[in-house]
Amino acid sequence: MMRPHFHLGLLFCCSLIAGCGSGIDPEIMSLRQKFVVERPPGDERPVPEIRADLKSGKLTSDTPFSVRVRINAGEVPPFAPGKATFIVTDATGHDGDESHNPHDCPFCKRDIKSVIAQVECHDQNGKLVQVDSRKLFDIKEFDLLVLQGTGTFSKDDTLIINASKVFVAR
Repeated sequence: MMRPHFHLGLLFCCSLIAGCGSGIDPEIMSLRQKFVVERPPGDERPVPEIRADLKSGKLTSDTPFSVRVRINAGEVPPFAPGKATFIVTDATGHDGDESHNPHDCPFCKRDIKSVIAQVECHDQNGKLVQVDSRKLFDIKEFDLLVLQGTGTFSKDDTLIINASKVFVAR
């Protein structure tokens, strides 16, 4: 006589295993699989070195590089609502100090532009992904990331990182 309860319990367990109610949009899951990596890409370099190498021609706009950054735009919000773009600052700090905040450092503030970059994630057609970065990568301000991508400069000389791999340090 316990069979109906057994079958209901089995059905409930199967629905949990199948992932019913995961709540993550399939488009977001697909984009995460494209960009998010389980391990840092490696060979990280400071943002100021990347800027200098791109300016000198040592790196070209299609040469991949990796950087360790923190989502931080100082006094302004780092995220662009509804778009896969956000502002980061170099997280290598003085002597590798990841907790260093260039926006508060009297030395770094003198040339803050040298440690800031804008991150953009593009689809296969080269268009900016129209999904909010916070939702896409499950990130928030001050999170530590390791990015791999290529770089160019905006009209106002901001380093633009076209990210191909995103590692979120948790």
